[in-house]
Amino acid sequence: MTFAARRAADHVGRLSLLALVVTLVVVGIGGIDAFADRMLTTGASRILTDAEPSARTARVVAVEAPDAAAQDTAVRDAIDTSFSGTDVTVSRQAEVETGLRLQADQPLSIRLLDDARVPTLAALTDGEWPHSPNQIALPDAAAERLSLDIGDTVTLERDGTVLTLVGIWAADDPIDPAWHGDPSVISGENKGAIGPAVVAEGALQNLPSTPTITWEIAPVVTQLADIPALQNALTTLRGLRDAVDPQRQRNIRILGELGDTLQRQSAAVTATQGLLVAPQVIIGLLGALVLGIVLATLTMARGEELALLRARGASGRRLAGGAAVEAVIFTAAGGLLALAILALVVEITTAALLTAAGAIAFAAAAAVTLTVRRAVRADIVRSEDLRSDAGVRTLPTLLVPAGIAVGLAALSTWQLFATGTVVREDGTSEPLAAAAPALLLVAACALVPVVAGPLAALFDRLLRRARGIAPILPLRQISRRMGSVAIAILALALASSSVALAIAAPAAADSAEQHTRTALLGGDVRMVAGDGLDTTGAVAATWDGVSEADEMLRTPLKVASDAVVLVAGPADVLPLPDAAPEDSGRAVRAVVTQSFADRFGAEEGTVFSTSVRSVAAPVAFEVAGIVGTLPGVGDGFGVATSPEALHAAGVDLAANELWLRTSTPEATAAQLRADATHPVSILTAAQVSAAPVTSTAPVLLSAGALVAAALGVIGFFAALSAAARARRNEPLVLRALGMRPSRQRTLRAGETVGVAIYAVLAGAALGVAVALAVLPIILAVGS
Repeated sequence: MTFAARRAADHVGRLSLLALVVTLVVVGIGGIDAFADRMLTTGASRILTDAEPSARTARVVAVEAPDAAAQDTAVRDAIDTSFSGTDVTVSRQAEVETGLRLQADQPLSIRLLDDARVPTLAALTDGEWPHSPNQIALPDAAAERLSLDIGDTVTLERDGTVLTLVGIWAADDPIDPAWHGDPSVISGENKGAIGPAVVAEGALQNLPSTPTITWEIAPVVTQLADIPALQNALTTLRGLRDAVDPQRQRNIRILGELGDTLQRQSAAVTATQGLLVAPQVIIGLLGALVLGIVLATLTMARGEELALLRARGASGRRLAGGAAVEAVIFTAAGGLLALAILALVVEITTAALLTAAGAIAFAAAAAVTLTVRRAVRADIVRSEDLRSDAGVRTLPTLLVPAGIAVGLAALSTWQLFATGTVVREDGTSEPLAAAAPALLLVAACALVPVVAGPLAALFDRLLRRARGIAPILPLRQISRRMGSVAIAILALALASSSVALAIAAPAAADSAEQHTRTALLGGDVRMVAGDGLDTTGAVAATWDGVSEADEMLRTPLKVASDAVVLVAGPADVLPLPDAAPEDSGRAVRAVVTQSFADRFGAEEGTVFSTSVRSVAAPVAFEVAGIVGTLPGVGDGFGVATSPEALHAAGVDLAANELWLRTSTPEATAAQLRADATHPVSILTAAQVSAAPVTSTAPVLLSAGALVAAALGVIGFFAALSAAARARRNEPLVLRALGMRPSRQRTLRAGETVGVAIYAVLAGAALGVAVALAVLPIILAVGS
């Protein structure tokens, strides 16, 4: 034991370096894993919070049955069965829309609402909440429309029931999903019905009209593990109608776009998790390289000692066991330190534990292998290292792993570009495509040392006739001793490529976000109306912050058996075709997306027939241009033309959307809601973007790049140190040739600097290239 301790003390610096490397690797991989889980969970929750009201919940809507209690129990049981294992809340709401006669010969419609949650969702501005069947409370906008004050009465047209206004209220959050996107909460009117008029619990039972019941299903939390479970639950919920109302007497419907929001969350999380594999793989690979280098250097430094111990009868097994114990002790110390840091800063994850165990096992195995090899073969002179063609002989050795890495990267990249995403249709990850960034970086960096030898040999040949030894000797050393510097180049190239990827990530994320906004919004705010526009573009253009407001038509087309989106609007918003030639007939000239052209084999001049909603006769379109993407459509099947061209072809459809460019999107969206008297969807970047999740990628890539940079620098100098030990006889030869030690140090420093510059520049260029090639695809999951 004392002898082993003394042996370790002689090399405590290298052994301590083992502990440092393991600490960096475990902190890097474990920290990225832990912070990714927290940040992705927070981002996914924000996506749900910012979604449109109807996209935050699922709703079961039905006509109330004669036995309302039994119906409620049956529906809740079916919901509980579907959402078993998930944390959701189920709320019940009843409503009736009925005629209202405020004064003689002045018929109106009013929507009565029975929802026990209303006092927690709104604040009274005057009066009190209803507590008897003949009382109502109106939103302030509705009371203003009817010119009603507290104590005034209204009469229901059907049975003459008199209702007294006892309260006036304002919603705390008009876009809370509990209101189901009802515009009357803000404007006081929804498709001609005044309301919502809140009534006392059970008051609707006294009316002749049968209430419509809504059971709202809202997720309580959105942990990452909950997303697939909720998606499966929504799929199971579709069977509720058969379970509760097999005869279809209650007109049960499943409404809400919660599934779309869950899909957006799932796609964003999956893409970001796939991207974060890259820094973890690089950190792990660098850690393995550096541990191997340090252990190889340690074994080399003990070469004479091992030979002496073998000569005195020490077995290779005993020497290997001692080296393994030594490596385990120091790497375990580094692993424990890393776990302690993680426990204090974030948390210890399974990935951190597995990484620590793997690092310790790898170090022990490497120590055993290197020690046995050195001890058993200590008497063998490795003459091949002295050959003039050593660099050429090393090239095949470098090409084998590089070729494997390139093959895997090519397959992964092909999968990514073929599918255009890392997310499958069911929301799960496409592992091969998700691994593309990591495999591309590793493959590209694996080629950097392969190219270094031939490149140095080429410059050696070009400069061979130059006077002096200065430019020739370093190049010759690199080309002929490629095996000694290949690991150093690889370590630094991997580190610099990781840093470059992290630096380029924010720009790629911004580009992906802009692509999403263009594809899904066409501007900063998009209002989708089903029953005509309550606010015209001319009016919206006068609002503060609004620089542009365009009335757009967006409607589905049917081409053969495929659904296609038609958008029509002004030329400054859409890439519209040139004016129609005189002989173009009645075909509508249009621009189509590249995906549309590929699907239908279309090219400029192709004419295709479609069926348009609300238009009886088929409509012919002529392809006048092909573009990659269309605003409001993205890169899916899309057709763009002008309203005038549609009108000339007999297609008279009113604009049903408003696209606005504004410096204050949230304020503009609030003003649109205040003016809406029909159900509308008002979308901003917050409602369509995956940025709350994908924006975590640049942050975590940067953290991974810092760890990779530290490991790369350690690996670079450790590898060069090992190479220097292999060249111990070189200074004597050069000194015999008359070269002073200072001159030798200068040449060695120049060689080191040249190798470092080459590795850094090559790695950085490759990192930027990978970022530009794949990050826009991976991060553009929102569109």
